[in-house]
Amino acid sequence: MKPSFISILSLLIVLGCSKQDAGKAPDLASNPKGPIVSKWKTENLNTKAPMGLVLEQVGSEISATLSELNSTNGFVVGSKLAVGSYQPQQKAIVLMMGNLSPALMPPDQWIANGGPYMKIPFEPGATNLAMTTVIKNGPSVTVHLGSLQ
Repeated sequence: MKPSFISILSLLIVLGCSKQDAGKAPDLASNPKGPIVSKWKTENLNTKAPMGLVLEQVGSEISATLSELNSTNGFVVGSKLAVGSYQPQQKAIVLMMGNLSPALMPPDQWIANGGPYMKIPFEPGATNLAMTTVIKNGPSVTVHLGSLQ
């Protein structure tokens, strides 16, 4: 009996999906408690545009999302400003400004191409962070973030 076209197509789809998943972040099933999430907020409460940083750690991988906050009193996330991850060689979280996914262009390539980014020196257990903008031939601004935990 010859295998049917549908069986062969199904097998190809399953094999293709498993290859794509190989490069993705670790499955949360490997960490039954889920990711470790921490939230950080700009410390200058006088600003009209407060920002919040959410860090998610799964194993040794740390991803980061910087967003506008919709109010100065709480942590209501608004528009996404930047995304990134912890870069061990720099001992810092690197956030690429804008909505470009690190999966489309790795942070080191983004930096090499002169893309604007933010750098946050990071060590586990920190209670305050200093986020500095890095813009080629542009000004450098540092904003302090405090932990909400």
